[in-house]
Amino acid sequence: MVILLGFKDTGIFSLAVAISSVAFTFGLYGIRGYQVSDTAKKYSDKTYIVVRIVTCLLAIGGCLIYLTFHTYSLYTTMCIVAYLIFKLSEAYVDVYHGIIQKGLRMDFIGKSFILRGVISNLLFIGCAILTRNLLLSIIVLAISSFILIFLYDHNKVKLFYEKSNITSTNEIRNLLVECFPLAVYTFLSILVMSIPRVSLENIRGTEILGIYASIAIPAVIIQVVSGYIFAPMLTVFADHVTKKNFNLFHGLLFKTLAYILILSVVVIIGGAILGNFGLVLLFGEKISKYTYLFLPILFISSLTALSWFIGLMLTVIREFRGLIISSTIASAICFFGSRYFIDHFGINGASFILITALVLQIGIMSAFMAMKLARLRRA
Repeated sequence: MVILLGFKDTGIFSLAVAISSVAFTFGLYGIRGYQVSDTAKKYSDKTYIVVRIVTCLLAIGGCLIYLTFHTYSLYTTMCIVAYLIFKLSEAYVDVYHGIIQKGLRMDFIGKSFILRGVISNLLFIGCAILTRNLLLSIIVLAISSFILIFLYDHNKVKLFYEKSNITSTNEIRNLLVECFPLAVYTFLSILVMSIPRVSLENIRGTEILGIYASIAIPAVIIQVVSGYIFAPMLTVFADHVTKKNFNLFHGLLFKTLAYILILSVVVIIGGAILGNFGLVLLFGEKISKYTYLFLPILFISSLTALSWFIGLMLTVIREFRGLIISSTIASAICFFGSRYFIDHFGINGASFILITALVLQIGIMSAFMAMKLARLRRA
């Protein structure tokens, strides 16, 4: 991105990612964890799909309302809307993946990610090389993603989708109401990640945000790999809770936490040793004076993966209060503290405020998880 379009367009792209990610949460509505842990089949596959369409429409409406009250340039606004449409393709396919995951065919989901990740990103890069236009490149990314979902995922989900499934207005409403706390949690969790970046852009400008976001890209590896470790096991966790196999639940819980911790330590040590060399190799010599930002960002990635996992565990055991309380406090910390931290610690202030918020959020969620599991054992 930086090499092809420069730091300014990278900053616009990062802003589009930050804003679209918040709207994207309306599309997801926090349902995936609930869906794959719905082992009793309380709601039909059709209900989950219809609700996802409704929430995606809410996401578009929410984003358009937000943009009418902000004075971004027309070009920046169009980039944000185009990127949101791309993100909604991911929101829509997510409900398909929930159905496939319950059918225990995670290999289909993995192939879907690879297919879209390779082809859509190659088309995005190719368009950027040919046109040097960020907006056109994002449009190509969005269109190609929807086409690939139709060609691959739409056909694969038919193998698991129960054609006799029915739904009703009451079922749709009930699912929306029941998952509302999860939607609030997901929204607030993304807001926690987005507030420091938006504040950084407001205080230091689009180019600085582009530099910060570029350095953050390699750090995402902890979150991505950790997600592949624990996402396939959500149905197993839910099955242990349903059958009251709490010894098995705790064993799998601590094993997964150990994997996330080991991965984090390995990546952070690797980043400390090779970070400067790797970033300069990726983004050029201009980035060298900003490589000090890398290690705090790696800590953020590690804490984010841990936060996601504990949040999913709270979803499995249906402890929604811990999700809402922890994410509300973390959001408040970022909202009221971002400007102070950035003013006093410079660019790294965006990382330091986020680390503070995530540590507190993880601590609160862990306390709620421990209390709920203790109650379930006694029940």
